[in-house]
Amino acid sequence: MVKETGGRLLGDFALDRTSETPLHRQIYLQIRTHVLNGQLPGGARLPSTRTLTAELGVSRITIVNAFEELCAEGFLRSRAGDGTYVGEEWRSQFAAEPAPERPVLSARASATTSSRGSELTSHAPASWNPDDAESFVPSQVGVDAFPVRTWKRLLARHGERRDVDMLGYGDPFGHRPLREAIADYLNDARGIGATAEQVVICTGAQQAFNALALLMVDSGDEVWMEDPGHIAARLAFLANGCTVRGIPIDADGADLAAGAALHKPGRLMFVTPSRQHPLGVSMSLGRRMEWIKWANENNSWIIEDDCDSELRYRGPLMPTLFGLDRSQHVIHVGTFSKIMFPSLRIGYAVLPTDLVEPFKAAVQVIGRTPSTLLQAVATDFIREGHLHAHIRRTRRLYLARQDALLAALRDQLHPFITAEPVDAGMHVIGWLPEHVDDQLLAAQLADRGIYTYALGDYYLDGGGRPALLIGFAATGEAHMPQAVSHMVRALHHIGHIW
Repeated sequence: MVKETGGRLLGDFALDRTSETPLHRQIYLQIRTHVLNGQLPGGARLPSTRTLTAELGVSRITIVNAFEELCAEGFLRSRAGDGTYVGEEWRSQFAAEPAPERPVLSARASATTSSRGSELTSHAPASWNPDDAESFVPSQVGVDAFPVRTWKRLLARHGERRDVDMLGYGDPFGHRPLREAIADYLNDARGIGATAEQVVICTGAQQAFNALALLMVDSGDEVWMEDPGHIAARLAFLANGCTVRGIPIDADGADLAAGAALHKPGRLMFVTPSRQHPLGVSMSLGRRMEWIKWANENNSWIIEDDCDSELRYRGPLMPTLFGLDRSQHVIHVGTFSKIMFPSLRIGYAVLPTDLVEPFKAAVQVIGRTPSTLLQAVATDFIREGHLHAHIRRTRRLYLARQDALLAALRDQLHPFITAEPVDAGMHVIGWLPEHVDDQLLAAQLADRGIYTYALGDYYLDGGGRPALLIGFAATGEAHMPQAVSHMVRALHHIGHIW
């Protein structure tokens, strides 16, 4: 430990000889920190290299290397024959006062961000730790099911290419072969009826939402959304200064008549008709036609998020709004995050013809398309039939995991949590007693490494029966009883005994 020596001040600090950080770098970092926080004021003389060598038990070259780096960056000044000093410019008020304690995020947000930024902070979903073993996060996929050997082979196929198409910025619309493959896939699987020219590649569905909010609405415009509804899409519209109005959900999906009675027509409607997020309702054909008529009559837009459409276990798959609409008021958004893996960051928007160029411009403002290398690999994955095969395997796997989760909930948590089978998607709704605060409970579980989502987070203005969204895709069938038992222990620790 280095002490004040002969009036030459150097604050206490220690070296960690087990660290991977070199000793000279540790010395550099600690002296730099002392200068920045005012412990070493401008003009202060440092102990000699000989003194530091003796007290720290390091070689002189270690000290010299640290001092040279600090001198090069202006923190120290070396005077020939007179030693080493802190630079005179650090006599300023900035360096003389210790740095204030960092305030909490909420206080900083209200003080330093815009009112819109503060609102976004208050609506942002809670984070979770993917390393925790018992994660029931609804968006977490079963990564153990992905055919990594096939992906590795396809990746090697394109990994050694050095052409401009592969290593340059890439087509702002997205890799042309991938756009063609997506159009063929959607026409076959969803009856979209679109061409490759109408497909634009995005870095996931969220970039599409952000670009559409930038492109389609102005600050102050009213946007309709399902209530409860998609949190990420809501944040995209709030970030653009829009007023978001909630549309109630019934057994047929978003209730247009109820929405029209509550609000004047919005500039656009965001809807998840294939599997309403988060409740899981599939919109009826009659209701789909009502919404298309509404958009046409009011010259409004519909953003159709086709989330979880491929992960259907029972019942018919209804046609898309985009495929039913003949007047081009519907924009279709999809992603490969749920059916392949989230870090791939490839999504897409299927647009009416006259919106393609404007949407491309909006996407470029927010960020460029994903890695062309990954787009090329995804193209082959789709064209060679691997995606279809993976979806078929995933459906069987996820259905078995859902059944295991429902059985474990019934055996270990009934009647505190009750849940029913779902026809599609990666989570069930775990209904709670009326007196339970689902948002508080989700936070308490997260503190104990059990991650779920509270249904209350999805409502615009609160309300609704309390429930947890409990994901099943990422937990193995055999492990499910043990995972649920960890939730039981956490609930008992919190104080919920039934």
